[in-house]
Amino acid sequence: MAEFKQKLKNLLDTKTTVKVPLIGSQDFWDGSNKKSDSLLLKAVKHEKPFEKCDAEIISNIDQVYFNNSDFDFARFELEKLAEILDKRLTANDIKKLRAQHEIVEKQLLQLILENQAACDDELDKIGMLQNDLKCSLENCEHAKNRLKLAKRQITTAGLGLLGNCRKKSLILDLLNCLNNIKMLLQTEKKLEELVSKANYAKGIALLLECIQGASAFKQFTCIAALSVKLQDALVMTEEQLDIVLSNMCFNFDHTKYSAVQEAYRRLGKTRIAIDQLHMHYTSAIHSASFDTINLFVDTERVENNKNSFALLCQCVPDEQLIPCLIALSKIFWNILQSYKKVADWHRELKDVTADSEDDIEEYVNQEYISKKFEIGPTRLWGDIVTKISNLVFNSNITKFKFDDFLQVLSILNKHIKIGEEFCNSKSEQLQNDTKKSCITYFQTFHKNCLDELTIFFENESWTPCPVKREFNLFQLQEFRTIKNHIQKADSSHLTHSRNSSMDSSSISTSDYFHFSLDKSPFDNDCSTVYNEDILDTEIDGNSVCSDDTNNSYEEVDNYNIQAENYDRPPLLTNTTLTVMRHCGKYLKICGILKSISEDVVTCLCQLFEYYLYSVHLLFTSDVLPQICLGVNSVKLQSVITRICNTLIQRNHENETGQDFSIQEPVALHMLSLSDINNLYGISERIVAVESLVFLGEQYKLLRSYLTTLLVSDTSSYSLQQFYNQTVEVAIDLRKPVYGRVICKAIDYNQVLGMMAKVNWEVKDIMCEHSQYVDYFLQELRAFLKTLKTSTSNLYLNEKILYSIWEAIGILVSSVFIEGFSLAKKCSNAGRALMQLDFTQFMSQINSTCPINPLPHKKLVEVYIKAYYLPETSLESWTRDHQVI
Repeated sequence: MAEFKQKLKNLLDTKTTVKVPLIGSQDFWDGSNKKSDSLLLKAVKHEKPFEKCDAEIISNIDQVYFNNSDFDFARFELEKLAEILDKRLTANDIKKLRAQHEIVEKQLLQLILENQAACDDELDKIGMLQNDLKCSLENCEHAKNRLKLAKRQITTAGLGLLGNCRKKSLILDLLNCLNNIKMLLQTEKKLEELVSKANYAKGIALLLECIQGASAFKQFTCIAALSVKLQDALVMTEEQLDIVLSNMCFNFDHTKYSAVQEAYRRLGKTRIAIDQLHMHYTSAIHSASFDTINLFVDTERVENNKNSFALLCQCVPDEQLIPCLIALSKIFWNILQSYKKVADWHRELKDVTADSEDDIEEYVNQEYISKKFEIGPTRLWGDIVTKISNLVFNSNITKFKFDDFLQVLSILNKHIKIGEEFCNSKSEQLQNDTKKSCITYFQTFHKNCLDELTIFFENESWTPCPVKREFNLFQLQEFRTIKNHIQKADSSHLTHSRNSSMDSSSISTSDYFHFSLDKSPFDNDCSTVYNEDILDTEIDGNSVCSDDTNNSYEEVDNYNIQAENYDRPPLLTNTTLTVMRHCGKYLKICGILKSISEDVVTCLCQLFEYYLYSVHLLFTSDVLPQICLGVNSVKLQSVITRICNTLIQRNHENETGQDFSIQEPVALHMLSLSDINNLYGISERIVAVESLVFLGEQYKLLRSYLTTLLVSDTSSYSLQQFYNQTVEVAIDLRKPVYGRVICKAIDYNQVLGMMAKVNWEVKDIMCEHSQYVDYFLQELRAFLKTLKTSTSNLYLNEKILYSIWEAIGILVSSVFIEGFSLAKKCSNAGRALMQLDFTQFMSQINSTCPINPLPHKKLVEVYIKAYYLPETSLESWTRDHQVI
């Protein structure tokens, strides 16, 4: 059987020689196309039914057919035959193999057709390669022929000449290389000269050119070492540029900065330079802060050298805070000024290069720089505000003296304004911290001022302070810095609405600082002391204490005040000056920090209220007789009651009951109001009351300015009520104070006793007046004489005299009405006697009184005429004249 298989195999080998067509030949494509067409046709017809069968047939092919290309399939199939042949099985195997062959051939042809385009492309490339090889062959043959021709025509001498030319060319190239190497070796010295002259751009250009040139000669050992050296020089030059860039933070130089930026542009590091610049500014703020504060810290309180800035601020003594703050502010101003100049430099550069947008890289760089300078100022200012806040608010500034605190407040306010101009920052945190500290300090300061006024009132001698005739509060040192603002507010009060000028958060552009100026706004932050010239040191006819200006109480002409008398110095005391100085200090705080103006204005009003209450308390404490109650003012009494309830703390009340409460002053022994020798302190009373009136006039000068400081309508209404009620009522204090002296000095009880003894039932009309009239006139003249003596050191103006005579008129009318009412019975002749007595009294008093008629004269006349009324009309008359 084995022998039969071998014979069959040999037969198959001889009869089954397969002719493989050449790929790409026409026979291949013709035969394959015909066969493929027939196969594809069959496949199309039977594709769907046999699609699944084809996959199964292919999967049943033995794997060995795919593993080895040299596989002998005939031997493999013969070896699979059994020892005993079965015709049926053999036929099935042949049928199976044929089916597998057809399926494989069909898929192979399908793949060939799918890759036919790629095969065509490859064949085209092969054709092109054949053409190129043909051209190359032709060139080689042409060159070979030319060489043969040159060999026959060129002699030995010509070849030598060509050799010499070639050597010359090589020598020239070598000479150029040596010159270039020499220049490279001299680069370091030239670079140092350029850098020393701040010509950084040329230095960078030279370095880059040398580095590029050195790369062409890197085969030389010396050049390789030089390349490393040039790279190091480039790094050192960039470090030098960075140092110069850092110096710009404190001292901007337009020329140097332009050279540095040009150098960075040549290096292609424009953006990196801007980033480094901002880092340098941030570093400058931190380093300058530490360097400055270390000059002022108390070394004994510093535990180590690595303390944070906030801890170092706590080690600065209070007395060194202001010098440290000024020094730090000046350094920050210098940094901000430099930054502003850098930003202006780049803005000008952008404007110049705005038209040339062809350079995309330059345009992108400028946009990047613009964004940096939009964000940079805010971050820079935030660092500065943090440093300033740490220094100021880590100190106990609430215990500072007022001038020192005001100086700190002024510096902080300048920083707020600088921040708004520098980067449109409101510095909210700094404003809030400043406001809190200021409110805390001012509350304590105001309480101390009221306590100080209490001591002044208790120890005041109530003698006039010798000031000049034209004196007003604007001449005080405390008003020098705000005088112009007050006068402007007063002049524009009628033409501008309140809302247009009282925005507490806005800052006038006139108050802005100009970064273009070399002068720092903190250069004048040392305490400036102004010389006051308010005291009248001349002793002449216009002096307060001159005897030539004393009023005569016996001649009528002396009571008609002439125009020149208004040039007399005002009556005021040291306490009055103190109150005005406090007002100036309060307004200074308002001028610097307008956000607390409402609280300050309220406290400023309390100063006047306390002055009014204290004068009223000290000089109306003596009991006023019932007959003289007419000198009191209901409006004045209501104001005094309100002040007592809101401001004054009684001794029996607890201090926790009110936010602001002050002990009322107690008159000490030096104030004698019961001594008849000095007319019950008439001089002190006049000075006290007139100083209050003068203070009220000075407050009126501040009204327009105070109105501009207030924002809310409630505060404005309260200020209006203060002026309409409290300030205006100050003049009403004259009558109660002066009336008490008059009631004590004139013995009206004796007059009433004498009037009670008069017989009002006379039958005949008397031609002479009663004796009590002469006595009353004698008492009045004695009072006027004593008044002249007691006020010899004062000048009594028309308003003072009018108030005194008005109080006298009240007493006179009250005495006559009271005396006439004592009559049990009265005849017609008695009524005529009453009329005669009063007429005689008035005729005598008119020669002395500068006021005609005497105040309240009609009350007596009406009362006397009432005696003539019938009994039926008395009831209605009484209802109509309840005042009497």
